Amino acid sequence: MTDNNKHWSDSREKVGGYYGIRLMLFFYDYGGRAIFKLCLYPVMFFYYLFSKKQREISKDFLCQVEKIRAQRGLCEKHYSSFTHFMSFGSMLIDKINAWRGNIRLYQEAVFMEDSEEVFYAYEKESRGKILLCSHLGNVDALRAVGTNNDTRAPEVYSVFFTKNAQNFNNLLKAVSRDAQLNIIATDSIGPDTALKLSEIIENKGMIAIVGDRTPVKDNSQSENKTSKLKEPERVCEVDFLGRKAFLPQGAFILAALLKCPVQCLFALKNEKTGKIEIFCRDLFSEVKLPRKNREEALKDYVQKYAELLEYFAIRYPYQWFNFFDFFKK
Repeated sequence: MTDNNKHWSDSREKVGGYYGIRLMLFFYDYGGRAIFKLCLYPVMFFYYLFSKKQREISKDFLCQVEKIRAQRGLCEKHYSSFTHFMSFGSMLIDKINAWRGNIRLYQEAVFMEDSEEVFYAYEKESRGKILLCSHLGNVDALRAVGTNNDTRAPEVYSVFFTKNAQNFNNLLKAVSRDAQLNIIATDSIGPDTALKLSEIIENKGMIAIVGDRTPVKDNSQSENKTSKLKEPERVCEVDFLGRKAFLPQGAFILAALLKCPVQCLFALKNEKTGKIEIFCRDLFSEVKLPRKNREEALKDYVQKYAELLEYFAIRYPYQWFNFFDFFKK
């Protein structure tokens, strides 16, 4: 397998690696915000110099955004790959604060437009819903919504698909003893996990899932060359930023099984105010997957999500934190 065709979970992702986050955590804990920002420049410059693959991917993505903005008559802008890296580094301090519960709703994080009304409309329903998130913006800052002391705040459970669930949990514990609260780290949804998710929805809770990364591979199957039967990948080919890309079907299959609505949630930082701005959009009130046209229906659902993701991506390109080859090869 060539490097260009590696799955994101197989990539070293040096820019967003475990040790990078631990290093930033060290600077923040022992030097505070000022020292963190001072150390950020050399650290990110180091990553920028030695992460050739991620640097090329960043430039390619930003170039594509410029083309799409020009085609749609939006304000012309020229984006810098290094600024993109710096944006990622700055996001880490917000990620740390989010895991520690220091980003509070209505203070450091605020709803935008009619997002608050859309988000809390669940009170009228008898069941919970799925919140489809992404790696555009700071997905961890959305914890502010789930940890808000407002009596309207529902229980929000975050599902993380990772092949290294234990390492992920260890990192969270290093950041905060309570950071692992309401987090379900898994590499697949088995019977036990499915039952847990069903109970959450029945109790009017919310399940947050990122929808912009394809499922974690089962290497035991992919590396077995003698096997003739392979499990089909649960992905759809979609149009995204004028190119083809793959996005997962999982959240929509889950919504159909749980019979619950799907909303999109984005946490995007306003660089002028420093606030985390939360955008909430209704995506589907119900997901139906007919037997005859199941794949076609799934593609329509996933494409609708891709269009909303694209809408925000071309407006906040520096907050696109997928440093792997996102587009189809």
